Amino acid sequence: MAEWSGEAFRAQAAAWIDDALASVRPSVRRTGPLSPHKVRFWAAVFGVPTSGGRLWFKVANPGQAFEGALLAALAELASGSVIAPIAVDVTSDWWLLPDGGPTLADRGVADPWPALVAQAADLQRTTATHRDRFPMLPRLGTSDATAWARATLADLAALPASDPQHVPPAQADRLAAHLPELEADLALLDDLGLPETVQLNDTNPRNACWSGDPGDRLRYFDVGDAFWSHPFGVLHLPVRLAVGVGLSAPRPTGPAADAVVEAYLSRWPEVPRERWSDVLRAADRLGAVHRAASWLRLLAPVDPERLGVPTPRIVDWIAGALVPEPPA
Repeated sequence: MAEWSGEAFRAQAAAWIDDALASVRPSVRRTGPLSPHKVRFWAAVFGVPTSGGRLWFKVANPGQAFEGALLAALAELASGSVIAPIAVDVTSDWWLLPDGGPTLADRGVADPWPALVAQAADLQRTTATHRDRFPMLPRLGTSDATAWARATLADLAALPASDPQHVPPAQADRLAAHLPELEADLALLDDLGLPETVQLNDTNPRNACWSGDPGDRLRYFDVGDAFWSHPFGVLHLPVRLAVGVGLSAPRPTGPAADAVVEAYLSRWPEVPRERWSDVLRAADRLGAVHRAASWLRLLAPVDPERLGVPTPRIVDWIAGALVPEPPA
């Protein structure tokens, strides 16, 4: 974060932006310095004033360095569903985006969740048969999520006790006893016969722009938490935030959560309604694994004493996958 906030970095980024614009949009030029919008340990975003309006420059933590390339691939395959980058530098983990307008959160849309998950499902169905177009996207599917959780628990237990991610061996053993339950639920998802696809993993109103026209689609622009996996893990976040509970809370029920589930699963008519309850439980476990894996890949290259935010505990997400509490 200190590097990204420094003058030297912004000068280097500005020079790259100038070269990119000269190459792909020669009629547009930068008219001022980059202005910080958000600087976090997982990414930094800067506004870029130009003669053609504001653009956005983003640089990523190595754990989600694939994001710019993923956006570009999604823009080619599912045009209009994402903000298409103007330029991407996969070596430096930089990309340049046009301004997509207000997000759903900025617009204050009263209930954005059904539209968000419905369009996420449409995007997933479009990308499902195109794994070859997404070589940059890490895979964590139903067939290897249990092994990932087992290995990660062992790694966390082996850390020094002073490490903020250390898990006491006794706690790791208690959690590991539930691995067969996770494996059984992931097998249930596998048995549905649906293809793996892009699991966006952070579908929320802050990550999608909308013109305000009811006939227009949403456009996603923040996809750095994504995996190639079973699609239904995408529900883990929306069903909670739609109800107003935290991501580590038990999966809620009730009208708001049911509306999200209905909007999403109705896009998957291959899944009989009578199976929805079991499918949701299994999908929620997978979503918790993806949340753990996303944080782990972001935390791996950084100093835990210099995050600028409380250190997320990987074991808490793994516990959510292994011993989920009954829905409230």
